[in-house]
Amino acid sequence: MTTDIKRSISQIIPITAMKYKFAAAVVFTLVSLSMSGAGAKELPLVYVLGTGGTIQSKGDTRMTLNDYRAGRYDISELIEALPEIQDVAQVEAMQVTNIGSPSMTADIWKELADKINTLAAENEDIAGFVLTHGTNTLEETAFFLHLTVKTDRPVVLVGAQRPATAISGDGPINLYNAIKVAGHPDARGKGVMICMNQQINCAREGTKTSAYKVEAFQARDIGLLGVVDPDGVKFYREPVRRHTILSEFDVSSITEWPRVDVVSSYAGAPGDVVEFMAETGAAGIVLAGHGAGGSSPAQNEAFKACRDKGVVVVSTSRTGSGRVIAGSRMIENGVLAGDNLLPHKARILLQLGLASGLEKDEIKRLFEQY
Repeated sequence: MTTDIKRSISQIIPITAMKYKFAAAVVFTLVSLSMSGAGAKELPLVYVLGTGGTIQSKGDTRMTLNDYRAGRYDISELIEALPEIQDVAQVEAMQVTNIGSPSMTADIWKELADKINTLAAENEDIAGFVLTHGTNTLEETAFFLHLTVKTDRPVVLVGAQRPATAISGDGPINLYNAIKVAGHPDARGKGVMICMNQQINCAREGTKTSAYKVEAFQARDIGLLGVVDPDGVKFYREPVRRHTILSEFDVSSITEWPRVDVVSSYAGAPGDVVEFMAETGAAGIVLAGHGAGGSSPAQNEAFKACRDKGVVVVSTSRTGSGRVIAGSRMIENGVLAGDNLLPHKARILLQLGLASGLEKDEIKRLFEQY
């Protein structure tokens, strides 16, 4: 082989190799883009509704962990500040209201239920919903939606114990995990849930148990539904009481909410507070009773008067756990047993029953089924 031929071959081989390398690179890029696009389409669509609360709050400094009044972020700002969400879900967001949770009302609850029901009916692609919320009344909103949302797609409420501007704020990881839960196929059919501190609680039993700690919500007697660990969402039980698509409540046509009050029992508790509630328009009263739903002698007499006036009284326990069973004194006083519902949740169920026009016997049934 001559020197010229050798030189020609040595020039052709690298050029050919370069062409093959370039072609392979182009094919690899196209395949990667295709797979990336397919992956994006496969990500679940989660709709995030912002309502405010600590998770959207601003403090004056990074050490402002309470008494924060500097303003609130829009839900879109929280999502933009958390690009990691793009790896677990497609997200659409809407700011419904931006208030502290003590300002929540039944009218806002109804607006949220109507909005979720409408979105679910109009878009089958939505895998689930997330609501940001202040923690003080988060469980009340959650339980109302648990009883009134008409979809089997998960609705997850999330909050924070520290404002978004705080050092070691818990809001971002809580929001990220809540979106993961809402988009997870195993969450379907489990109703409304509370997701904070990597823990998933059912709306019916989950309750705030700490003023400032990040492990704020527990379910006491019943326990967690599941957890969100680094390896994913894991469920361990399901709610067995009626909820969401199995619930009888339709709030779409309700325009007025009957007044339902909560009264606490304690040593020497007077009955005139109960009488005042009945006289000033309460259609229902929930007793946060001592022990297994007990009340003072004066309250017992006041409850008899409520019975005669048609005011429905339900007894629950102020202990925070355990069932209330109807005893002879309760039956004599015309008081219904609230099972193991906490007082403020029994109030919501009673209010929905009264708003739906149910009679006392039917309301008794509600506390056995929900």
